[in-house]
Amino acid sequence: MTFMNIRPLIFSIILLPVHIKAQSESNVNREGYGLVKTNISTSYEHGWGNIENGFAARVSYELLSDNHSTLTANARYTSTEIDFEADELTKDYIPSDIALNGLHAMGQVGMTYTYKNRIGGKPIVAMGMLNSEFGAGRFQRISGIVMGLYMLRATRTTRFGLGPLVMLNSTSKIPAFLVFMYHHRFNDRWTVNFYGGMMGLDYTPSRNDIFSLGADIDVKSFYFTPEDKRLPNYCRFTSTAFRPMLKYRRRMIQNLYLDVQAGAAIKMSCRVNGVTGTKEYFHCHRKAAPFVQTSMSYSL
Repeated sequence: MTFMNIRPLIFSIILLPVHIKAQSESNVNREGYGLVKTNISTSYEHGWGNIENGFAARVSYELLSDNHSTLTANARYTSTEIDFEADELTKDYIPSDIALNGLHAMGQVGMTYTYKNRIGGKPIVAMGMLNSEFGAGRFQRISGIVMGLYMLRATRTTRFGLGPLVMLNSTSKIPAFLVFMYHHRFNDRWTVNFYGGMMGLDYTPSRNDIFSLGADIDVKSFYFTPEDKRLPNYCRFTSTAFRPMLKYRRRMIQNLYLDVQAGAAIKMSCRVNGVTGTKEYFHCHRKAAPFVQTSMSYSL
């Protein structure tokens, strides 16, 4: 069994997104919980609510690879448009006064190392990721993730694994937790997937199409300069939402895929921290709102 390439941004079984990549048994390759390394991808999202428009572009390039390990260079750019009302921030902060509303961009450049082997006849995967983050016109911080997965079951139809994850230099108050993955193929058309904060029931009617009913955990973040004496010179905005959705993926040509998904974004948390540290300066109120998202990806 050819086992996993892991290129996550953030992992969690307690509602943060996880991206686990491996060899797919399906005819249509899938990104995220679809188990295929994606070299180039772009996406655009429109939401009705406080977070209106979002764009993301990601590139990954495998530098080194052998039977047990891979070293990959990754780059990611995101932009997010925010529109909060004055009464939607706690502690009497006004969005226009602290430059929160408007379009914000963030860039990330990093390296990911993965190692796979077997212990006691079961596959194991270890991953280390180092990331540099840029925003608000300058370099902001270096962060990292260390994770391991032990596959309790690994057959042609079922994969189930558990393991620890630790986030380094994070603003999260819970920097270490347990992650998991579960994949089961009922037949050639129906598959169920749970990868951390991404889950879905997939229906594959043809070699080039997939429909998925499920949900994911979406995290949007950026840095901004509030110019308020009560706040640090640079702050980090982080919004986490649970997104039930319907998703369609189409293989356009060899290695080129179109994704369309629609659903609702339901707030889990919305906060502002400093660049580092766990202190939360204020929270944001977000109502549940619909969204649509389209993306193109080129996978090898």
